[in-house]
Amino acid sequence: MTITESHNTEELKAALEQLKSYISRIQHDLNNPLSVVSGNVELLKELAIALNVYADVEDPLEDMGAALDKLTEQVDRLMVIRSMLSNLSEKL
Repeated sequence: MTITESHNTEELKAALEQLKSYISRIQHDLNNPLSVVSGNVELLKELAIALNVYADVEDPLEDMGAALDKLTEQVDRLMVIRSMLSNLSEKL
């Protein structure tokens, strides 16, 4: 490996580390509000049941739950990408 190739490899590794760090921050920044919203949806369900109005709000609450599940799946995919970047970095 030439000096130029070695330098390029080190630059690529550094860029991959920055990208992994950025993905981790995004995941963290998304997980916190998703957890808050998810908890509040569950609270609303419990309140609706206690107030005997669940039938009136069941569809919107279920829609919110489904949307949260989709967002959570997307955040989980970010971790798969991060893992792929780690594997790539190890091969360099």
